[in-house]
Amino acid sequence: MDHHFNPRFYLGQWKGPDERVCELRLIRGKMVAKRKFPQNTGALKDLYRIDGVSDDIAQNLETQCFSPLDGRAAKVLRKLVAGVPELPLEDRASWARFLLSLLYRNREGVKLIKDHMADLVRATIAASEADWVKRRKPEETRSLAEALADRELGYAGTRAANIIADIISNHRALPDILRMNWVVLDLSNSTRALLTSDRPVFFGALSNPLAYIALPLGPYDLFVAAYDDRFNKSLDATEAVYRMNRDVVSNAREFVWAVDDSQVDFIRTWIGANPDRVILTDDQRDEAVAAAGKPDDSEAA
Repeated sequence: MDHHFNPRFYLGQWKGPDERVCELRLIRGKMVAKRKFPQNTGALKDLYRIDGVSDDIAQNLETQCFSPLDGRAAKVLRKLVAGVPELPLEDRASWARFLLSLLYRNREGVKLIKDHMADLVRATIAASEADWVKRRKPEETRSLAEALADRELGYAGTRAANIIADIISNHRALPDILRMNWVVLDLSNSTRALLTSDRPVFFGALSNPLAYIALPLGPYDLFVAAYDDRFNKSLDATEAVYRMNRDVVSNAREFVWAVDDSQVDFIRTWIGANPDRVILTDDQRDEAVAAAGKPDDSEAA
């Protein structure tokens, strides 16, 4: 199953008359431009698949987390672009969680969390070996690692999926985002169009009273959330697009999307200029340890 780290409802905002978007991809140091349907880009096969579990639950992260999340966010996006003045709290919460999901659902973020949880499970099993030896049945000669070998992958994968879903649903930034002032800027007077990428959301440090969050919603629509109302005032559209594009492309790792390839030189110059963001802070790693719990070695016995 293809899993979209950039949902097709979102990428579809950049569709041209041919119903395609322009995918600009960094391949072995070269920018390659192709026109693609939104459903055929921004996705990886089984990105969110839970390894080591039965097929009936292997897709749970996609079917129970990201698919419903994207479905709700798609409805909110339509309202935002249409200029609906006041969104109900439910819509604001759905959109805030979608913004947060964009920080974690990319290939590198998912891999880091999965790898971290696999390391944690192995360390937990190793730390439990002595206790296992004392408690195991007399006829049991296997180590705990051997006894749990056929379950370790599924245990780690399930907990990684749970952590990803929990970080998005209960992120500590959620209350801050909800109380921010939200606005969609009309930048149609700009001489260039907005771009998006595999790191599309600009997310400032929310402890700063001047912090803001920004996400392109299409070629000329820019979502901004801030504690103050400075973005409600008129600004230079071309300059705003340039700054947003520089952030979006500098943070990108591999993919940029546009209405066409007219900005390929700009993209080639800026792509990957910024280091990737920290996926798991020390606090979140501690939370992961607490959430992981301890393998049920009684079942192994």
